[in-house]
Amino acid sequence: MPLKEVSPSRTPEDFLRRALEADSPKLRADLAREGLELGEEDLEPDTELLLLRQLYLAHLESHRFQTAVEIAGRMTELATALKDVAHHDASRAYAALGQTARAIEEQRMAARTAPPDRRSFQGWALATQLQFSGDLDGAESALRRAERWAREDRPLLRAHRAWILLELDEPVEDLDEILAELEGSSKASKGYGELVLGMLRHRMGDDARAAVHLRAFLRRNASADSAKATTLREELRRARTVLASIESD
Repeated sequence: MPLKEVSPSRTPEDFLRRALEADSPKLRADLAREGLELGEEDLEPDTELLLLRQLYLAHLESHRFQTAVEIAGRMTELATALKDVAHHDASRAYAALGQTARAIEEQRMAARTAPPDRRSFQGWALATQLQFSGDLDGAESALRRAERWAREDRPLLRAHRAWILLELDEPVEDLDEILAELEGSSKASKGYGELVLGMLRHRMGDDARAAVHLRAFLRRNASADSAKATTLREELRRARTVLASIESD
């Protein structure tokens, strides 16, 4: 007797799960849309927010930044516990569009609405945007505030603030200790720590070690997905620029 065919699940939560596992932006977007349409009448707010975030990520990965901005706006209206995440996502999309002032405004909202366990991350994200927009004093101030909430990421934030102070031509107390602390932390081998170490070593005139760290940062992100590459666009540009200047000497 043939087995009865079991139809696939048709709940918004099932579509969310499948969207999270999708291996392409198109499939992710299609699944997120189906989940949103299926639960249009009585969709749980948290499920709706998470489905919208999958749709947002699909558009960000596909470089449809204006649509990503519009979806992020809907997310900020829905978000409760994840309000900071929604504002952070909106900030990423505005930054990708080149709308720096609006990106910073959204990231300020992310830092302001973040719960304690995400406050250091959102403050650090604000600092990076301020740094790359040219507001080094604002970036240093944002990082100082973020450090108060930092735990595991404290060595990274301390080192990043040292990088900014060196860019401001200001002295950094205990710089060797700050470097050693970051090099001995788990953050040093997870991408962004390599960038910060490379930039610090370069500022200190130690280009041999700077090049090692910057190559590691670029190598780690060589196969980054489109959304991550977009988010790290300025960091990747700066790393390549400094590495090229080192290798040309």
